[in-house]
Amino acid sequence: MSFDTYKIKFIANRNQILYINSVLDSYEGIGIMRTIDKAKGLVSVYSTDMQYKIVLALLSALKKEGVFIDNISVEKSEDVDNW
Repeated sequence: MSFDTYKIKFIANRNQILYINSVLDSYEGIGIMRTIDKAKGLVSVYSTDMQYKIVLALLSALKKEGVFIDNISVEKSEDVDNW
């Protein structure tokens, strides 16, 4: 069985990136977060085709709590080092 990798890109408040990562990590196995450019708040989360919708729901819930998350986009990609 093979899984596709999805890259979920978004912009976050750079002071909240660690918080977002900590929350994501608490849901073991749904995705791996990478900060692409901390100064600009560019963040990517890599997830599987079976889990990425959970990541999107989590990001939506964080936004409702007041965490700044903007410009969310999703693409099928395994390129983990580029925005």
